[in-house]
Amino acid sequence: MQSEDRVIHFCVELIHPPVPVKRQALQKLYFDLSQTRAAYDSIDMADLMQARFHSRRGKAQSLVVFLPDRVLMVEEWSDIPLSDFEEKVRIAAPIILEARGVNQVIIHSATVRSTFALTHYNDARVFLLDNACCLEGRIAPFFNRPIATGGLRLVFPETNEYPGNLHVNIETFRHSANEIFVEAKAIFGRQPISMPEVEPVIANLRKTREFISDCVFPFLQQFDSPQEAL
Repeated sequence: MQSEDRVIHFCVELIHPPVPVKRQALQKLYFDLSQTRAAYDSIDMADLMQARFHSRRGKAQSLVVFLPDRVLMVEEWSDIPLSDFEEKVRIAAPIILEARGVNQVIIHSATVRSTFALTHYNDARVFLLDNACCLEGRIAPFFNRPIATGGLRLVFPETNEYPGNLHVNIETFRHSANEIFVEAKAIFGRQPISMPEVEPVIANLRKTREFISDCVFPFLQQFDSPQEAL
């Protein structure tokens, strides 16, 4: 398995006490962000309950989505490294929350999605379902339909040693036959964060990214060998 994965998605979700979404405040916020390195190209307030700022660069998309009780900062089909996204969160989050009239994040989450290319398998479904999950010949007789994607869902509860509830999906990647898709979403609610302090959010985003590299990769790597592929 290729040790360097391809990160395709970053997301930080900041949940706060509910406040109204105000058009004029968002318009001013859009201008304020345009004066920083966290600027966005367009603003969409057609549905004020799901207003958004966004930029598009080919397939890649940068988004800020506003809901009454939360803000999401998203990089979809990301073309930037984690360090650039961290800097965007560091700049934008305090400005956004001040504009929303809140000074505390009650719960926050970090989501990272990436893909790993297989070395010894051409079909990720064979690798993951038949080999890693030992389901060869045990699916088709019951469902009688071809499988587009399949995988594992794991939930790791928060402990004193490992903060945050961690939800992990490991699936075959529908856009590429020989890649494994991984999503790690960590939810942190034990300690509220007061703005403008944003470094705990950055640190937990980094830990979520590291979980894929340090834990998911070696878990998958043990199955991607010539002996197993025979």
